[in-house]
Amino acid sequence: MRKIKASRVLLPILAALAIVIVLSVNCTVSSSAAPHAGSGVLDLSSWSGGANRAFQLTGQWEFYWDRLLNDTQIKSGKEKFDFVNTFDGWNYDAGSGLPAVGKATYRLHVTGAVPGTEYGVYIQNEASVYRLYIDDKLIAGNGSLGDSAEAPMSEYSPQLASFAPDSESFDVILQISNNAYAVGGMWKPVMFGTYQEVSFIYNMISFTGNFFTGGLIVISLFFLIFFTAEKRSKEVLALAGIGAMLVIYLLVRGNMPATYLFTSAPISDFMWIEYLSAMWMVFSLLYFAYTSYIMLVPKWQIIALLVFSAGVSLFVALFPFSTVVSAYMVLNYIWLFIIIVVAVHFARAAYKGLDGAPALFGAVMIIFSILCYGEFVSDSSIAFFFISNGAFEYMLLFFVQCFIIARRYRNTQKMEFALLKDQIHPHFIHNALATIISVSRKDTERSRELLMDFSSYLRGFYDYEGNELIPLDKELEFIKAYVALEQARFGDKLRAEYQIEAADVVIPPLILQPLVENAFVHGLREKEAGGTALVYAVKLKNDKIRIGVRDDGVGMGSAEKASERQGIGIININRRLERLYRTQLVFTIPEGGGCEVYLEIPPSKTRRKEAAYAQSGNH
Repeated sequence: MRKIKASRVLLPILAALAIVIVLSVNCTVSSSAAPHAGSGVLDLSSWSGGANRAFQLTGQWEFYWDRLLNDTQIKSGKEKFDFVNTFDGWNYDAGSGLPAVGKATYRLHVTGAVPGTEYGVYIQNEASVYRLYIDDKLIAGNGSLGDSAEAPMSEYSPQLASFAPDSESFDVILQISNNAYAVGGMWKPVMFGTYQEVSFIYNMISFTGNFFTGGLIVISLFFLIFFTAEKRSKEVLALAGIGAMLVIYLLVRGNMPATYLFTSAPISDFMWIEYLSAMWMVFSLLYFAYTSYIMLVPKWQIIALLVFSAGVSLFVALFPFSTVVSAYMVLNYIWLFIIIVVAVHFARAAYKGLDGAPALFGAVMIIFSILCYGEFVSDSSIAFFFISNGAFEYMLLFFVQCFIIARRYRNTQKMEFALLKDQIHPHFIHNALATIISVSRKDTERSRELLMDFSSYLRGFYDYEGNELIPLDKELEFIKAYVALEQARFGDKLRAEYQIEAADVVIPPLILQPLVENAFVHGLREKEAGGTALVYAVKLKNDKIRIGVRDDGVGMGSAEKASERQGIGIININRRLERLYRTQLVFTIPEGGGCEVYLEIPPSKTRRKEAAYAQSGNH
C-alpha cells in the first residue's frame, strides 16, 4: 500500500524530470549543431539552411560601451572593445560594473555566407531601443534613441527582416539604447537563418500565441459558466482566474499582440502587465489547490498570499518604473517558491489518493520544472523558444482539470442511477413482505410465486448499470413483478394491461417501472373503484417509437398539474433521457381522463443490437 501511495507522488516527479532531461538533451544537440560566435566571428561555412535549421546568434560578440557606432567607424580600428557572451543585460555581466542606463554597440563578423541568398532575422520582444544593421544598411529598429518608459508601446513589437549579402562575409551591427529598464542590453538572441526558415518561425509564434490565447479564453469561459451553474465548484473559478491572467500575460509574450491592441500605451505597461498577471496567476494557482483539497491547504496561506499580491500590485502601481523593474529577479524567486508550496499540497493530496490529485500534481510539477529550466538554463534551441513563448504547461493543467470534471460528471451519472435504485422505500419492502407472509398462511403456492416476483423486482433494481441498454421485455418482466406485488396487496383495484406493438427495441433500465408506480400511487389508488394502467410501445409514422404509461385514475386536471407528479425518480429519468436521446418525458391528459406519460425514441437508438453491445461492455 505504501508503494502505491509513493508511486502517486514519484511518477509525476519522474515525468517532470523526464521533460527537463529531454529539454536538456535537445538543448545540447541543438547547441552542437548550430554555429556559435567566437571572438566576434561567426563562420557559416559548415552550416546549411534547411527546414527548421534556423538558430539564435549566440556566443562572443564585440562590445563597445557608451558608443553607437556604424560599420565604418568600427573598421577604422580606433574604437576599443571587449568580448561579451550574448545575450544578457550588460550590467548583469560578471564584473562589468556597468550601469543599466546607457548605450552600447554589439558587432558580429559573419563569414561563409552564400552571396545572393535571402537570409532572415527575427528580433524578439526586446524592451530596449535598438537599430540592427547589416554592414551599414539598416534592416530593423525598435523605438527612438533616447526613449524613456513613457514611449509608445506600439514602437516595441518584434521585427522580421530580410537581407541578401553581396559577398561571403558581412557585419551585423546592433546599437542598443536603454533609458527605461533596470537591465540594459539585448535581452534575447536574434534568430537567424534563411528568410523562409525565419519567417516560418515568426508565423508559427504568431499562430501559437493566437491559438493558445483563443483556447484559454474559451476554456476560461467554460470554467466560469460551469461555476455559475455549480456554485460549489470553486476550483473551476480559480482555473478561470488562472486562464484570464494567462491571456493577459500572453499579450506581452511571443509576437506581443499588446503592441497592436494598445498602440498609445507606454512601454512601462509591458512590465506592469507581466508582473501583475504573473502575481495573480500564482495566487489563483494556490487558491485552486485550496478549493480542490480544502482540508490540506491552510487558509492562512491564502490570506497571506492575497495580502502579498495586493502589496505587489500597489508597488507596481505607485513606485517609479525603474524601481519596479529592479525587483523582477526577487519576484521571480518568490513566484517559484509559491509554486513549490502548491506542488507540495498537491503531492500530499496525491499521496492520500484524493480524486484527480496525481494528475494535477504532475501538471503542477511540469509547470515548475519548465519555469526552473527557463530560469537557470540558457537554452537557445528552437523547441524551447516555442515553449517559452507559449503556455503549453498551463494548457496541460487545464486539460487535466477538464478530464477530472468529465470523470466527476460520469460518476455523478452513476450516483444518480444509484439514487434511483435507492428509491425502494422501506415501507414498500415491509408491505410486500407482510403481504407475502399473509398469503403464505392460506396459499403457500401463491406466496412462493410472490416471492419469485419480489426477487424479480429487486433484481430489476440491482442487475443493471445506468449506462446500459436492455431489451424492452426485460423491463416488462420487472414491471409485471411490481404489479403482481401491488395486486397481492390491493387486489383487482389495481390492474395493468400491455400494448406492445414494437417489442424489438432496447431502452435504459428503470425507465418504465417508475412510470407505472407513479400511475398506481398517484392515479389508481386515489380512485375508489381503482383502475387500469396501460403500458404500451408503438411505432409512429415518423418511425419513432413511443413508449409510455396511460392510466384512467383520478387525473390531475391539466397537463401542467400532471407534471407535478414528478418525484426524484421522474427527474432522474428525464436527466437520463436528455443525455441519451436529447428528449424528456411528456405529460398529457387523455380524453377519458387520468394521466399519460410517454417518451419517444429515434429509430436509430432502438435497435436490439445496441443492447447486446452494451451488455458485452458491462458484463
